[in-house]
Amino acid sequence: MKKLFAVLAALFCFGFVFADEVDDLLKEPQDSMTRIIVPEDQHVVTKTGSVKIEYTPLTDEVRIYYTCLATSYDQGEAMNTVLACLEDFQKENQYYSYKYLKRDSVKYFKDDKNYKWATYYCYLKFSR
Repeated sequence: MKKLFAVLAALFCFGFVFADEVDDLLKEPQDSMTRIIVPEDQHVVTKTGSVKIEYTPLTDEVRIYYTCLATSYDQGEAMNTVLACLEDFQKENQYYSYKYLKRDSVKYFKDDKNYKWATYYCYLKFSR
């Protein structure tokens, strides 16, 4: 009977250790591994527009954001700007293709001065 309790206790402890290792594997990459890049040539047509790239080299994933005032936001212009910046990024980092991990989307928000802004963003995975 004592052996049965010892074996069950060992299995119980082993289950906690194994579950902790699985949780570590399923976590998102840490923020310290993600680099934020502001391209020199942003290919932006509007004066208020800007592009920011979040790059995770470990997983070859990129999130690219195009932000401008909501009154001057144009979907086609945003897509063209993002594609031009992605081509530059692809050449700089020796990637040959990419695929979209999520649909492109747009979010609207107001800043502290009560200006309405629009952010168009893409989530991609590059291939070497």
